Amino acid sequence: MNVSDFLTQIKSIYPSLTKREKEVAKFISSNQSELVFTSLGEFAKECGVGEATVFRFFKKLGFSGYQEFKVSMAKQLRHPNENNSEPEFGCTYQNIVQMLDDTHRLIDENTLTLVTENIINSQSVYLFGIGFSGLAAQGAQIRFMRLGYKSFVFSDPHAQLVSSHLITEKDLAMAFSITGDTISTIDWLKVAKQNGAKTVAITNHSNSDITKIADTSIYTAGKEIAQEGSTLITEMSQLYIIEEICKHLYEADKDNIDRMKNKISKSID
Repeated sequence: MNVSDFLTQIKSIYPSLTKREKEVAKFISSNQSELVFTSLGEFAKECGVGEATVFRFFKKLGFSGYQEFKVSMAKQLRHPNENNSEPEFGCTYQNIVQMLDDTHRLIDENTLTLVTENIINSQSVYLFGIGFSGLAAQGAQIRFMRLGYKSFVFSDPHAQLVSSHLITEKDLAMAFSITGDTISTIDWLKVAKQNGAKTVAITNHSNSDITKIADTSIYTAGKEIAQEGSTLITEMSQLYIIEEICKHLYEADKDNIDRMKNKISKSID
């Protein structure tokens, strides 16, 4: 695991950390290059937490403790890839690039293949999300329909609720939630699953409530540690996942997609 992968993993589990564990995450995010030179006691003191908190934090990240983390990460952390020469106006661009890099590292090809097969074999694809995630759901519906897959998305709250009860075991329910804890999205996906539909969650956070409901989860990146709220930059991580799914669909179902695209283009052009 390199530094970028490690920081991406921290972002993914950040919402599920305790208040004191979040202090550890914040300190690591701001002091990457100094970690390998401190003892456990010094590190805990710098974070303002107890050694037991540090131990639990690294256990959640898959390490046996602080020492294993230092040994496995020392080489990368001694040579951080820092570039502070970018002018202020380039910060948004750099944030987008970093977010896409982080999301790309989180992608599991087997998961994308499974979701692709579910879309192809489903009678209909129902998509759900609110706020920025609602924009992603609408974008996914347009992309899937242009490829020939029957897809539905509803912006009206009443229609959203009704749609969850209309989904059957022949359908696929795909929910978008940046936090993974949006109550209405979770409730919608829960009803869809109770009706027997295959369920997919696209979210930033691997330990969120929505991942406990979905049959399959795809993880995105975008929100920095301790940053509140979401932005259109975060939205792009969801759109990137949609495009990756579309690419896999075209590779797996090319003949059918080409046939449907030709039919659709004749009515549009």
